[in-house]
Amino acid sequence: MSRLNPSISSKFNNIIINKLQSVKIFTVFDFVSEDTDKLVKITELTFKDIEKIKKEIVEKFGGKIKDPFQLFIDQKSVTITGISALDSLLGGGLYPGRIYEICGKSSSGKSQLCYTLAVNIAVKSSGTIIHYIYTKKDFSASRIQMILENKKLDDEVAGRVMNQINTTHAKNVQQLFNVLYDFTQSLKQNSKNEKTKLIIIDSLPGVFVMSEEKTEDNFSSLNHLTNVCHFLANEYALSIITVNSVTQPWREIDGFEGKTTTAMKPTLGKYWLYIPNTRLLIEKGENESRTIKVWMCEDEKINSSVTVTINNAGVY
Repeated sequence: MSRLNPSISSKFNNIIINKLQSVKIFTVFDFVSEDTDKLVKITELTFKDIEKIKKEIVEKFGGKIKDPFQLFIDQKSVTITGISALDSLLGGGLYPGRIYEICGKSSSGKSQLCYTLAVNIAVKSSGTIIHYIYTKKDFSASRIQMILENKKLDDEVAGRVMNQINTTHAKNVQQLFNVLYDFTQSLKQNSKNEKTKLIIIDSLPGVFVMSEEKTEDNFSSLNHLTNVCHFLANEYALSIITVNSVTQPWREIDGFEGKTTTAMKPTLGKYWLYIPNTRLLIEKGENESRTIKVWMCEDEKINSSVTVTINNAGVY
């Protein structure tokens, strides 16, 4: 789902793109799906021009027939996280086509877990790319370097791993979408024949400000994010990990018992609640221990948990 831009067609310019965006036509899919007569009025292009642009978009961005055997192999391949307890908890590791979410309170170890996953997966396969999108200013490349050093890897391997972890800072929702659309294009072209296995978004609350005033905007953006993530995960047989915080209840009333719910909830509201295929809750224990619990999952046992430790070598 590539975002509309002047390079899509010689008939496009920034003025036309802005007009389309003003009526919520952002992607090539939005454009092709829209009624041609309506697009004529919006863009002031001719009917013939609009039809020609649609044809160009379909030829350029339309789906391609895939080898069914290779598709089967891709969909069944599991990415081992390198954290044995977590692999066991997840039924072997991270599965392609799925959205995973790591939730927890501040300083519970969410980012530490993401750093470790990125390093472990990159170490295991020299042809694997991990895209790490961070939305806050607390991303630490030096922490990744520390994890690598404590794994006692030689300089050549450590350098290769650092090159395999591509980091991008997204300061707001719009930049996040731009980054994801760029991934779509690079994955489609993939002239270097690199295999992207994992996209990490750390974290969603960093760009989604949840408030009553922005409820409609957030719902639209979360819906958009859902579609983009599902497309990337399924089209390119990769896993996506999002990081989320936790919040106190939405104060729902239990109609059967008449009690107010007080359980901890993942941030981002009810719409996002069932979007991830698997949601993990990480909680701080004594010293450097952490408990990782299956909070929600389609096929794993709910509330099953493992204990891990965080040290200079990451999570293990």
